[in-house]
Amino acid sequence: MRTAPEYILNPALRDRTWFIAAIVLGGVWGFNVEPLHIPADENTLSGLKLLAWLIVAVLCLCLVIMAWVLFPGGGREAASVAPPSVIIKDMTAPADAPVAAAQPDPPQRNDPFLAALDYLGHGQATVRIGGILALERLVRQGGDLRACTGTLAAYVQQWAGEDCEKPNRRPGYDVVAALAVLSRLLPSSDPLRNLADLRRTRLAGLELPDADLSRFHLEHADLSGADLRGVNFGGVNFRGADLRGAQLSGAVFTGASLRGADLTGAVLSDDEFGPADFSKAGNISAAQL
Repeated sequence: MRTAPEYILNPALRDRTWFIAAIVLGGVWGFNVEPLHIPADENTLSGLKLLAWLIVAVLCLCLVIMAWVLFPGGGREAASVAPPSVIIKDMTAPADAPVAAAQPDPPQRNDPFLAALDYLGHGQATVRIGGILALERLVRQGGDLRACTGTLAAYVQQWAGEDCEKPNRRPGYDVVAALAVLSRLLPSSDPLRNLADLRRTRLAGLELPDADLSRFHLEHADLSGADLRGVNFGGVNFRGADLRGAQLSGAVFTGASLRGADLTGAVLSDDEFGPADFSKAGNISAAQL
């Protein structure tokens, strides 16, 4: 905010003030001076007409100068600022190339949750990972845990579900990040863990050791060849899940149901994590082991 002395010392305002004062003083002086007596004969009529035209021209010029001084740069600024829908043509393109309209910037979101959703819809995986971590930070700062958890589970379903357009591939880093955030956001006893619906997801080759996936829904999920050593699978339903060749050393299956799960070739023990704990797992037979 400018103060009164700053306005007075402003060169543009000072010039306008002097210009207006000069016009006012000139007008006052013109009304106070004695009128000129010019003889009105035929020789002077043409001269008076020429003088009148000159006076009108000078007055018009003064009006133009006054408008330019009082409103500096009005037209220039309007011309220099391009509208949002301006048409931009690539100078390196051929002369007959079609002209493309400039794409507006994405809207700024004041709501952190909506801003994170914008990142989740980005075309680059690194930006989407930023959105996933933004959801985690939002929950840490007191955000809506249910909304963030449901969003992350839906994200995994979108990029690793059975309708995914890229089958038979390892899950991307963004999917792994979403699962890691889901596993550490919720305490083991939190009922919101039931929102982690990962049924029929394609997570073959997933590397997520020591994670807490308790009470997640993993029915008919493809976890073949996954590194799940030391993972807490307490209360998980593995009905119809594919665990062939999975690394399950040190995993805990307390209260888990393995009915119909395929454990062919699964590694259940190693020197680093020790044996998997199936002592309190239900619906598991010796044939499966």
